[in-house]
Amino acid sequence: MTTKKTTKKATVDPVEVTKGIEEMVDANRKTLQDAFAFGTEAAEKAFKTNTETLKTNYEKAVAEGKSGFEKAVKTFEGSQFYDKDNAEAFVKASNAAVEKGEKIGSAMIDFGTDRMQEVFNVTRSIAETEDVTKVVEIQTEFAKTSMQTYVSEVGKINTMVVDATKSVLEPFGAQYAANLDMFTKQA
Repeated sequence: MTTKKTTKKATVDPVEVTKGIEEMVDANRKTLQDAFAFGTEAAEKAFKTNTETLKTNYEKAVAEGKSGFEKAVKTFEGSQFYDKDNAEAFVKASNAAVEKGEKIGSAMIDFGTDRMQEVFNVTRSIAETEDVTKVVEIQTEFAKTSMQTYVSEVGKINTMVVDATKSVLEPFGAQYAANLDMFTKQA
């Protein structure tokens, strides 16, 4: 006589599994949110410290560049090849380039810093939000405003670059016109 072995299959109730996961998430949500917020805060502090260092070093480099340029111009003044009129146009153009370049550089640093601060703010908001729908809304609004801000800032920086180009070329244009006038009078 043969006996048939029967095995009983275990069944898993998906509703019970889902309920268990939800309970686990609910029980640990505050801990996860606190950990996420703490990580965001630490990253933000590190970013701010590095940004301040970058700004300080940038300003120092610009100041040293200006000083070095002024020393170089003074060195050439005693040279037999020094032409005061052409040198003045070069000095004016160089000063305009440094001034406008400093403003463009500062604007770009500020733009990057502001964007990162916004990322930290959004991250903090998401960490504090318990509703998934609200998280999607926050992310969608962030994406929309980020794109609008980017387009606006690129336009602003582009305008600054065009202005800088005009400022740098202006002294040479005036000197070119003066040299052309002098040449035509001699001819």
